[in-house]
Amino acid sequence: MAVLPYIVDGTAENFSRLVLENSRRGPVAVNFWSPRAGPCLVLMPRLVRIAQEFGGRILMVMINTDDYGELAARLGIRALPILKIFRGGDVADSLQGVSSEADLRALFGTYAPVSDAVMQAYGRGDTAQAARLAAQTALSHPDDAYAALRVARLLVLDKRPREAFALLDALPPPLRSTGEVAALHAHLALIAAMAGGHDGPVESAADGLFREAAAAVVRDDYETACARLMACAACDPGYRDGLALRAAQALAALPMPREIQRRIAALLASVS
Repeated sequence: MAVLPYIVDGTAENFSRLVLENSRRGPVAVNFWSPRAGPCLVLMPRLVRIAQEFGGRILMVMINTDDYGELAARLGIRALPILKIFRGGDVADSLQGVSSEADLRALFGTYAPVSDAVMQAYGRGDTAQAARLAAQTALSHPDDAYAALRVARLLVLDKRPREAFALLDALPPPLRSTGEVAALHAHLALIAAMAGGHDGPVESAADGLFREAAAAVVRDDYETACARLMACAACDPGYRDGLALRAAQALAALPMPREIQRRIAALLASVS
């Protein structure tokens, strides 16, 4: 039955090593099946396709209960087919019967999220691949602010801050105002502005104020940064499509002393 390194046959002899030990390092899916049971034969190709989609992020083990009935009985298997997910040496979840591909994909995604592959790519120094994988998640979950947040962070690590800012800026306002997203958005708005011409000539009074705000954020002087942003917005409300006010609003979500947060809130309230 084994067709790929991460789709393998299980036996009574290798169960402890193949399933229990491996499940302490990552998720292991175990399919209990019989070649004499029609539903098992319907489920099998679905499992293979989904396992291939996940590309090794979850180990797929096939156990033929005709050959290893004693093992199945010891594990409490009474009806086929049944799929069990093992984590940390124990059963974490299961699906009974001929599950749909959507249900299988959802189950695998719970225990082997794409973020695992993202962090593996980042861990081996391939930030560009990590960003691509995270972007796939963001595209498949457009309402998930944290998927976009992962992509943005990886783009920053890949020295592409303007792309990261553009990604966050494209989120719907309710998602863009989510705590961590808003905080990163504020930083990236200013970093992107600096990267886009910090060493060039100041184009306008508003541009000068925005650059001063960027420099203040670098110093963690958020109150000054907010004051400069508000001055920028007052000087030119249309500066970079209203970037100054949006950056100030996002800046308020950053962690900082309560008194400074209060003063920043007062600055923002003065223009609302």
